[in-house]
Amino acid sequence: MEYAYRYGDPDRLYLNGTNRCTNRCSFCIRYHARGLGGSVLWGGPEPDLNALQDAVLSCGAPEDFNEFIWCGFGEPTYRLDIITEAADWLHRGGATVRLNTNGHACLIHGRDVLAELAAAVDAVSVSLNAPNCQRYVELCLPDPGSVSGNEVKSPEDFWESTIDFLARAPEYFKEVQASVVGFTLSTEEIEETRILAHSIGIERFRVR
Repeated sequence: MEYAYRYGDPDRLYLNGTNRCTNRCSFCIRYHARGLGGSVLWGGPEPDLNALQDAVLSCGAPEDFNEFIWCGFGEPTYRLDIITEAADWLHRGGATVRLNTNGHACLIHGRDVLAELAAAVDAVSVSLNAPNCQRYVELCLPDPGSVSGNEVKSPEDFWESTIDFLARAPEYFKEVQASVVGFTLSTEEIEETRILAHSIGIERFRVR
C-alpha cells in the first residue's frame, strides 16, 4: 500500500491514508484494480505520520507541490488523526490541501468534526453521486457496519450525512465542490443532482 502517489498533474500529490470506507460503491475502481498510475493503493497497514512523510519525500519535497489531495482507496476521514497531524507540514511550502470525501466524517467519529477538518484542509470535494436518497443507496451501497459505536439506523442515514456535510461545508472551507461519477447516472439524473447541489448552496459541480 503506497501512501503517496502521482496521478495526472505532476504538481499534485495524492495521499492514501486508509482502505476503510463507509460505502461499497458499485462503480468503485478498487474492486477492479489494485491502484492507479502504477501505484499500489490496496492492502497493508495504515500510515502513521512518519510513514506518510517518508512517502511524500520519496516523491519530492513538500515545496515541490502545489496541492496535496487526501484521496486513496478508502474514505480519508477515517484518518482524521493523520489529516490534522500532517497539516502544518504539508502546508509549509505554500501548497493547498484538498480532501476528497463522501461526507460521512461526522458519522464515522460520532461528533461534528468539520471545524477540525477545516483547520487542516483548504478545500473539499464531496462525492454526492446521486440526485436522491434511493439512488444513493442503490449506487453507493452504504454499510452501517462500517461505523462502530454510533447509532446508525439504516443506509439512508449515510445519505443524510452527505447532504448535511455538503450543506455546511461552505461555512468551514475556502472551496467546496460536489461531484458525481458520470457514467453511473443518466443525463437527467446528473442535472437533477446539479440542481440539488445548487439548492443547498454549492455552486461548483463536477462530473467525473
